[in-house]
Amino acid sequence: MDSRYLHYRLKPGEQVALPEVVSYDFTNKTDLDCHKLHAWWHANYPCRVMPTLYNTWLCRFDKLDADFVLKQVKKAAELGLEYFVIDAGWFGPKADWGSTRGDWKERPDGWLGGRLAEIAQAVKASGMKFGLWIEAEVAAGNSEAFKTHPEYFRRDHGGIYLDFTRADARDGLHAAIDALVKKYGIKFIKFDFNADAKIDDLGRDFADYNAGYRQFIREVRACHPGIYLEGCASGGLMMDLGWARDLDSFWLSDNQSPIYGLRIAKETMLRLPPGKIERWITARSAPALQPDYSGKDERLLVTEDAWWREVRSVAPEFVAAFATGGPVGFSCDITSFSEKHTDFFRKMVAERKKDAAFWRMAVGRVLCDTPEVVVMQYSDVALKDVRVVVATGRSRQNRTTVRPVLDPMLDYEHKGRREKGAFWMEHGIPVGTGIFDADELRFTAILR
Repeated sequence: MDSRYLHYRLKPGEQVALPEVVSYDFTNKTDLDCHKLHAWWHANYPCRVMPTLYNTWLCRFDKLDADFVLKQVKKAAELGLEYFVIDAGWFGPKADWGSTRGDWKERPDGWLGGRLAEIAQAVKASGMKFGLWIEAEVAAGNSEAFKTHPEYFRRDHGGIYLDFTRADARDGLHAAIDALVKKYGIKFIKFDFNADAKIDDLGRDFADYNAGYRQFIREVRACHPGIYLEGCASGGLMMDLGWARDLDSFWLSDNQSPIYGLRIAKETMLRLPPGKIERWITARSAPALQPDYSGKDERLLVTEDAWWREVRSVAPEFVAAFATGGPVGFSCDITSFSEKHTDFFRKMVAERKKDAAFWRMAVGRVLCDTPEVVVMQYSDVALKDVRVVVATGRSRQNRTTVRPVLDPMLDYEHKGRREKGAFWMEHGIPVGTGIFDADELRFTAILR
């Protein structure tokens, strides 16, 4: 909503809620003192404990194969992940699953061959929780849902969309979701949202639709209070603090390259707390490449785009730096990980789960923002536990000095050395800057 479209014509007695505005002073032009926004958020809307998860999408996209997925389930449990989510392609016919969007049911002629219940059972037997992808707002003209209740849907510029302003339309979708929850024991739903906002001739149509969708999400939460609800940023249309109250975290982009994803997460932190920003690891081990100059021939390859058309070799620590701050996921063939990389990621996941209480309430700062070096700081509000992540790209220098933000009057320990916060801030810490590498610095306040 903006001034051009605030042309609400209200009926007698009708009310409309305008967006809330949060404002605060800032002095840091690099990150706009976003830690203040995060602290305000945590004081009013504490985040859930962030999950570790696996999602099938960026592994083989919608080309799902039940036996292949079951192998991922076994490996995901070995890594210590908590949720396993089947993304798009689990419903509808294999030839064209999108032709039945709106019918949220598995079919025996689909990609998984009618074995979704078997996969869900394997997930639960391994100690993880099961989840599914749903694109709740759309339907296909060939779907049973549309044919049975065409009045529940709206046609807009060639698309068919559920009319969330209608309670009966929402009830129909709730019935479908309830059936999935009961049949498969779902504990996680990824709500995608790919519909484009068209021209709003009424000046209030989009806002009414948006309000109806929010009501739907709140109704899902009320019916299934323990379920984890992940939302799609939808090009920014659903990525705001209002939506953050209703959704547990946000899936920002299909481009989960750690190189570009680090920038996306860093910039999103200016408008959302770190705990709302999901990062997915898309990587695979390549143990038999040409040895590098030092003689190492095992590499970790990551995608540089959303389609695995471009790949790059990076240090595992660089991937871990990208995944720091919010819920961490894997969306790749994790069975390809070498023993060394499996051990690295298993330890990373265990560390994240051990520090779950810290990450749930962490505030973020951007200490350095250049094309070559990005430095992000995470801490509690009182700056007693401080983690600084240094990620370097194609840096032409071999070291940099990092100056954390600390309480100048407190004593801090870093790698066994104790100094005042003022000392660490003034003198900083020298850090090596390898190509596509990363490091993490920790400062712990010594409280007497």
